[in-house]
Amino acid sequence: MTDFAALENAIWSAASAYDRAAIERLLAPEFFELSRSGRKYTREELLTDTSEGRPSEHRLHGLQTEAIAPGVTLVTYTSETRYPDETQWASRSTLWAQTPEGWQARFHQGTPLPETYQP
Repeated sequence: MTDFAALENAIWSAASAYDRAAIERLLAPEFFELSRSGRKYTREELLTDTSEGRPSEHRLHGLQTEAIAPGVTLVTYTSETRYPDETQWASRSTLWAQTPEGWQARFHQGTPLPETYQP
């Protein structure tokens, strides 16, 4: 059985540390993201963005998986991103597809939740 929580955490870790090899392995060539801010990012944009973000800690709450078709799984959860001066919450979804290279994310979306959100 695939550990989708580990895959989701791997994406967060790879993005935070800018681990290009991990990002290439985890994101399908067709990947795109509709971010928490509403901006659309392509895989190529994520691979070439080497800017450092703010120091933060990430936690994933209530992770659920649903098989959509053979080799395709939808993962949903709430993210908690703690910065030194604030905490951001978002509803998240990732569409994962099994490929010859392993499971790869094809799509990700983050929708902001209020700062007062409690899981």
